Amino acid sequence: MQEQWILKSTEPISENELKNALPGIFEQKKKELAIFLSLYTKADGAIAENIKLLSWEAAPSIDKGSCLLGFDKVYYNACLNIHETDQDKIKIDYEFNSAANKIILTGPYIPEREPDDI
Repeated sequence: MQEQWILKSTEPISENELKNALPGIFEQKKKELAIFLSLYTKADGAIAENIKLLSWEAAPSIDKGSCLLGFDKVYYNACLNIHETDQDKIKIDYEFNSAANKIILTGPYIPEREPDDI
């Protein structure tokens, strides 16, 4: 499984402005990032909250690179009276498309488990 998510910016951003704009875009799109990261945490029975940009590194061209996101992995089950939080982080690749004014996020590849033999 490898998930992709597209973040569209409301204001035009040039490639030169991306370095300064990326943290602000992630802050504005926190809810969308939480949904995207929850696709990776759902196997553990958790959701992602409080996403923070920890670091990012650009490839030789500024429009591609990767970033490290930190987040709270929240487990909640009312029946079992569970509400726990763990800190986690994940490396995400990004590609900036200046013509369409969007950032394409690609999560890590996690192989899916094969069905059990009977």
